Amino acid sequence: MLLLSIWLIATGLLSFANVSFPSSGIIFALLAIAAGVLLLLDLRGKRLSGNLGIILLSIWLILTGLLPLLNVNVPYSGIVMALLAVITGVLLLIRR
Repeated sequence: MLLLSIWLIATGLLSFANVSFPSSGIIFALLAIAAGVLLLLDLRGKRLSGNLGIILLSIWLILTGLLPLLNVNVPYSGIVMALLAVITGVLLLIRR
């Protein structure tokens, strides 16, 4: 959760301030991948049903980091990522 928090705060602040620095894209992509992987590792041995939102969040984070790093052009990736984000957010809200 710490890496996810850092990623969220940093991307939000830099976007809000309209500031960027060299290699910021690579750094944020790596932070997103690391946060997603660590969230998945934290779920080992836990029930799937109660953690579906966290699993989808982990997948979203990993894809958010991998797509720019690998420079892959997946058709409709923006729409798929947006839908995944909405579904994830709804599941995380329902869980609470």
